[in-house]
Amino acid sequence: MIDLVHVDLNLTNACNLACTHCHSASGKPLPDEYTTEELVALVKELHSHGVLSLAIAGGEPFMHPGLLEVLAEATRLPGWRVSVITNGVFFTDRVLESLSRCPGLGVNVSVDGSTPDRFAELRSQPGSTPAAKAGLFNRVTGGIRRAVDAGLAVSVNTTMTRATMHDLVPTYHLVVDELGARAQVAIKFFPAGYGKEHLDRYEFPWPEWARQFTDLTVRKMSGELPKMQLSLPSAWEFYLPLIGAGIDPGEAEVAWNNRSVMAEAKYSRSRDIGDVAGVNELCVSSDGSVYPSILMLGEPSMFCGSLRKASLEEVWSNSESLRSLRQLTLADLQAPCSSCRMAKVCGGGSRSRALAQSLDVRAADLSCPLVRRNKAAA
Repeated sequence: MIDLVHVDLNLTNACNLACTHCHSASGKPLPDEYTTEELVALVKELHSHGVLSLAIAGGEPFMHPGLLEVLAEATRLPGWRVSVITNGVFFTDRVLESLSRCPGLGVNVSVDGSTPDRFAELRSQPGSTPAAKAGLFNRVTGGIRRAVDAGLAVSVNTTMTRATMHDLVPTYHLVVDELGARAQVAIKFFPAGYGKEHLDRYEFPWPEWARQFTDLTVRKMSGELPKMQLSLPSAWEFYLPLIGAGIDPGEAEVAWNNRSVMAEAKYSRSRDIGDVAGVNELCVSSDGSVYPSILMLGEPSMFCGSLRKASLEEVWSNSESLRSLRQLTLADLQAPCSSCRMAKVCGGGSRSRALAQSLDVRAADLSCPLVRRNKAAA
């Protein structure tokens, strides 16, 4: 029995933008990407195995010629949530009309700045001039407004980086208050793909993250940012800043509607690792390659198999990479996590980030200040 809750499905690795933080290193299509017919068959296979949430992305998914057909087929299937993640450049009248015929579809547009210059810090076209940057920004924001007017369920994803954190709230007010998006999802920068080339600019040192996240949480708890949501790689990034600032974690959990997976009794009874990669989620690349999560995409040691050579059930049941992740315990980690006071809440930090940092899924999550303190004292 497959206990798979969420799947990220990348339709293509092709992308029309050159985003400096892109964790999937998109740009050119892979050599042998899925055809539309193959994608429709795969979507039906995922649904038949009880997947509850499907996120269709890329690269830029609108660069795949079969996207609209795939979305139409996926949203006809009952009992699951389907979303498409896009840079928002391709919202023509024809596209918006097609999307409006996809019942329950979520449209997630990436917006990483409140002005053309701030937007271009992370997102721009290759070799952009100031005029081109302004044109891109206006095209994306105008597309969001038109998508909202067309009745689509639009939310916006905004990456939190050290260089752009000051613009997160202004971006919220732009996309929610002015453009009408239903939500803004604030996603913490992940050090992979092209982002590895800009760690000094985009990665948060611990003291700065603690200060920034505490300030943001105070504003959230005050009711100032009701439609802002949160996506973090691991639980310590949520709880440690709050504990240090004397903020009640339970009240913050309610405000953010966010809590550690270790707080779920069914999960924590069977597992003491807090990263769910490969446990109830998978990522399928545009050529059928399977990885435990979107944040492990392309890592050779985490390759799980190809859906062009085996069924989903066979990959899920027989992959050595998945088996190693599911059998992993705190005691296996190359870190003091098993004796840490946060272990029952955090579950050892992000295995995806440990892999990105050290090429070993058992390594320490080196971004954690408790891990760093332990190593310094050793």
